[in-house]
Amino acid sequence: MNMKSKTTTYWRCMSVALGMLLAVGTLMAQVKITFPVERAIFQRNNANQAVISIGGYYTQAVDRIEARLVPVITGQGQETAWSTIQSNPQGGSFLGTLTGRGGWYTLEVRAFYGPNQVGRDAISRVGVGEVFLIAGQSNAQGFFDFGGPAATDDRVNAVTWDNQNSDKTNNPTLTFAQVTANMVIGPRGRSAWCWGALGDLLVRKLNVPVMFMNASWFDTSTQNWLDAANGKPVESRVPGVFLPPGMPYSNFKTSLQYYGSILGLRAILWLQGENDAAARVTKTAYQNSLQGLVNVARIEQGEVLSSLPWVLSRTSRYAFNNASFVSQDVIDAQTAIINIPFNKCYGGPFTDNIQVPRPAKNPVNGQDDYVHFQGQGLVDLARAWDNSLPPSFFATVVPVMARQLLPISITCNTPAVSFNAKAPNGFTSYLWSTGETTQAITVKGTGTYQVTMKDNAGNTYLTAPITVSENVEPPVPTITPSGQQVICADSSLLLSVNVSSINTVTWSNSFEGRTISVRNPGQYTAKITNIYGCVSANSAPITIKTINVKAPTVFQSGPYSVQAHPDSSIFAFADSKVSNISWDWSQGGRTLANTQSAIKVTDIGTFSARSRVTFVSASGGSARTCVSPYSAVVSFRPADKEEGLIIYPNPTRQGKIAIETFDNLTNVQITVVNISGQVVYREKLPTLDIRKVVDLSHLPDGEYIFKISSTTLNDSRRIIIDY
Repeated sequence: MNMKSKTTTYWRCMSVALGMLLAVGTLMAQVKITFPVERAIFQRNNANQAVISIGGYYTQAVDRIEARLVPVITGQGQETAWSTIQSNPQGGSFLGTLTGRGGWYTLEVRAFYGPNQVGRDAISRVGVGEVFLIAGQSNAQGFFDFGGPAATDDRVNAVTWDNQNSDKTNNPTLTFAQVTANMVIGPRGRSAWCWGALGDLLVRKLNVPVMFMNASWFDTSTQNWLDAANGKPVESRVPGVFLPPGMPYSNFKTSLQYYGSILGLRAILWLQGENDAAARVTKTAYQNSLQGLVNVARIEQGEVLSSLPWVLSRTSRYAFNNASFVSQDVIDAQTAIINIPFNKCYGGPFTDNIQVPRPAKNPVNGQDDYVHFQGQGLVDLARAWDNSLPPSFFATVVPVMARQLLPISITCNTPAVSFNAKAPNGFTSYLWSTGETTQAITVKGTGTYQVTMKDNAGNTYLTAPITVSENVEPPVPTITPSGQQVICADSSLLLSVNVSSINTVTWSNSFEGRTISVRNPGQYTAKITNIYGCVSANSAPITIKTINVKAPTVFQSGPYSVQAHPDSSIFAFADSKVSNISWDWSQGGRTLANTQSAIKVTDIGTFSARSRVTFVSASGGSARTCVSPYSAVVSFRPADKEEGLIIYPNPTRQGKIAIETFDNLTNVQITVVNISGQVVYREKLPTLDIRKVVDLSHLPDGEYIFKISSTTLNDSRRIIIDY
């Protein structure tokens, strides 16, 4: 392909793509996904599945919401078919679930109204995979610029809520990102550390995405963690200097109860022991404090003590006088907890023999170190964690699954200027996005309203948000007719109400829709019911009148003609005037081409006709044509052909006579002369193919000669005018 052809093909493809994007953009404006958010990863069960809550709002009337999962890259999951996640959603929001297998997906949602797709939206990255909460001290927390590698796989993600320098834990955010080298793995992990590399290894092994949270806190002991969990103040190793209230446990608890509740959780990854080893903590003391922490954490989730899995590293290496040492007591305590039957604590890596000796200096401040991993040591630590989490671990260890989103119920108030939004029953606390803390609130204006709820244990539940995009009080509609409000009995008139398509319009004839077609006379009103169940007052009425044209009368009007007369009632309508009448003729069921009120007939047959009456409004406006039913059928037998020219009535008492001929004539000359031979009437006709009425009412009584001449006929008759 030459360069010109390549360029042409490129721009043609770009043009098609742009058109598709514009079309999709229009649809996306009608429906919006608000949950899940980009890069959220939901914990899968041991059957490699997770139930994903899908919530959002719509801005056009919908009666069905469908969703599907499509792998971001082929092989990174199993595509699902389109599935209905909610039928007949109410209140402007939708909420449903979709089951997906382990993988990295684009989540697509589409909305339907009847057979038509009216909206579409997508989240480009959503995962079903593994979720971990990291806890411990500095070799779990990490440090910036120690050489911790970023994750190379897009599927390795982390919580981005940065709470490393705050003692407030009431503001976590549902934001996630791929793990980069110097990011904060929320709430407090500093840098990718070994976790980015571990994520890459797990993704490669399991072919599912991975999510990390990190609540670790440097220079802390197991007793510090347990004291904080029990509400006791925690003094650092510097005498008189205390950690912020609740720390280090508060970050851990919030991660567990917020992210763990919303996303689910496979296990806690615990890496700690250096401080306890340096303090010469005994095996029994370490075992009691760590097991106590495990028990408290499980209670926080409202689970039985054996439900929340922990993976415990065997870690004790500490530094003293520029040398490093290990503690067998700490290692034995960690191992003992792992070996307790049904304790759901699993063996993590043995880290004391990784990167030995440890680097002597802190690469950031140059101080003595000998304890923390750096560079390649972090990669080796990641490999050790990966080896401790074999496929059998993910097949047998039962995770904590995500809690589903819950709906908000809506009830319109009277008068319809607000509605009550109520969160589900059974929770100990409610926090609306507006700051209100009651179970139900009154909504009067636009905005997005969502509830964060907590159960007795403190676990977080979310509702699907409701988005109010227009006034709660529905406007009184105005009906617009598509034309004049006088219609034919066999026609219709469109009545429409120009309101947002998200509202339901109910007409006085019980029909629903923004537009109706009416055929029957009477008054029509409309009212609006918005998505919050609030109903407007009735509109001003529209009166529709119909014109009913009755069948005409058909009769034999002459020896060779049949005549139709319209029903006289068409001339009596007060608001409509007749401007024209045309005719449809039928002979023995066969449609004739004639459109005049009289037709020429030369054969025996049966005839009927209907009228097409064009009316104009007495007050002006466009014309409309109404059609009558067909008349009764009339049987007809024409006069003999030998009659030639037939003139009637003769004598005439009104001065008008009709002439008919069997054959159609051309170049016709009509001449009337009196008994003195004087021409008193003359008329030329290009054709004479139907009954012709000649008006001689201007002539006095007497006898006259009526002459007709044409290309094929010359004839005359004596006529008498007798008033």
